[in-house]
Amino acid sequence: MSFVQGGAGRLRVSDGGTGDPVLVLVHGLGSELETWRPVLDRLRVSRRAIAYDQRGHGGSDPAPEYSVDLLAEDLGRVVQALQLRKFSLVGHSFSGTVVSAYAAKHPEQVAGVVYVDAVGDASHAPAELKDYFRRQDEGMTPPRLRESYQQELGPKAKPATREAVLDSSARMDLKAFAPLRASMAAFDGLTAARAYPGPRVAIVAEGNENPVSAAQLPGARRVVIPNVSHWLMLDDPDATARAIEEATR
Repeated sequence: MSFVQGGAGRLRVSDGGTGDPVLVLVHGLGSELETWRPVLDRLRVSRRAIAYDQRGHGGSDPAPEYSVDLLAEDLGRVVQALQLRKFSLVGHSFSGTVVSAYAAKHPEQVAGVVYVDAVGDASHAPAELKDYFRRQDEGMTPPRLRESYQQELGPKAKPATREAVLDSSARMDLKAFAPLRASMAAFDGLTAARAYPGPRVAIVAEGNENPVSAAQLPGARRVVIPNVSHWLMLDDPDATARAIEEATR
């Protein structure tokens, strides 16, 4: 565990394992690198795998500004600090937008993109849906944030998954939530996908037919994991790690 300098403070990084292709795993909104821990332990048996806390999450510093583009710039600072040349990106949930943004700007560095139950493009969602989320996110409070994550966990989340997700979301900088969701809603994932010609794989929880899912991006190969919640890396780390390994061979 170490720290690198991000665009607005320190970013906590976990780097371990050896072997190619190198993987960089990016957690979702309200999570942290420890959300990847069960998968990291499995991946590092045969390859180098890196995860980090994004600004305002986990052990990283809060920041005065939050957006998809700024988080993608932070990802670039992690890549530069660790002197990575070619690697695969793995993004969960909200951070499907972060890895898409980075891959679109640096296609020569990215060997492949893996979306783990991730957002692909929400910019074309109905205006009334965007307005609903905007109104819901305004004036967010810790109790409302906890309730939001409890609802999203759903009935398939294991008790340990539920505890981990609620704990990590309570540690995030609350000021990050609304601007990052707004930035996610404005991010044009289709344009970003067209700018990255490499392979993309969407690992999805069974039953996820969300129209903003990365599985809907052009050229995305879909892999389904059954009996898991949105946090499939915690509910079934063996299946998630195998799917990531197969997607990045």
